[in-house]
Amino acid sequence: SGNFALALSIEGTEETTDFRRGEGVYQKVVDAMALLKKHKCIFGTSVCYTSKNYGAVTSDKFYDMEIEAGAKFALYFHYMPIGSDADTSLLLTPEQREHVYRTIRKKRRTRNGKPIFVMDFQNDGEFVGGCIAGGRNYFHINSEGDAEPCVFIHYSDSNIREKSILECLRSPLFKQYYKGQPFNDNMLRPCPMLENPQALRHIIDVTGAKSTNLTCPESADELCSKCDLYAKEWAPMAKQIWEEQERFHPFTQYYRDTDEAKNEQ
Repeated sequence: SGNFALALSIEGTEETTDFRRGEGVYQKVVDAMALLKKHKCIFGTSVCYTSKNYGAVTSDKFYDMEIEAGAKFALYFHYMPIGSDADTSLLLTPEQREHVYRTIRKKRRTRNGKPIFVMDFQNDGEFVGGCIAGGRNYFHINSEGDAEPCVFIHYSDSNIREKSILECLRSPLFKQYYKGQPFNDNMLRPCPMLENPQALRHIIDVTGAKSTNLTCPESADELCSKCDLYAKEWAPMAKQIWEEQERFHPFTQYYRDTDEAKNEQ
């Protein structure tokens, strides 16, 4: 199948992977990679970086293991404190996130980088114009059929069992998401939850979207309160890094730039 590839969740060493994913998961992933490589299947890894494993998942040892195992790409995700039992100590310090940002970019340089395609969803916002969720480039449908703006944003006002996809995208929640993008002109602060928690609070408040967290529903304020301190502490570091160099400007149009939006102002 030419349009299908697996991304296997792995978080550095056996210790750091099993710490979050469960005992024995690391070895299962390693075995799966060996099987995929044997059958010449295209696959990569999905890596969640936290305060506990950020060093392990950006090390040469980890990169070399992935490459030797046959992985062609690695998708990096920042830890999101979702759910009532979320461990906020896993959120990175500004210095730890800076390490991830700089290390990934260094290792993927063409001339002396690693031969694997790496994308960092949180720190590569400049290449796609910030947040791509809410239907701008993608959205999420959970197991109950609820249309959610993002796999990490568990709120909805539409269900695909009751509406078409187009109707879901035209719902108040998705329209409000659309109007808010980009949530920050600094693309190192792309998310309406993690780096701009006031934005998600506003979206849920004005649309009345309901929590779709299937294990423990939480209000937008409960969720965003876990990100307030992180967002505050990351902002000055993000500003410093963002202003270091000329940035890539993607050819994309935001709602704020349309005639309709300008007429609203």
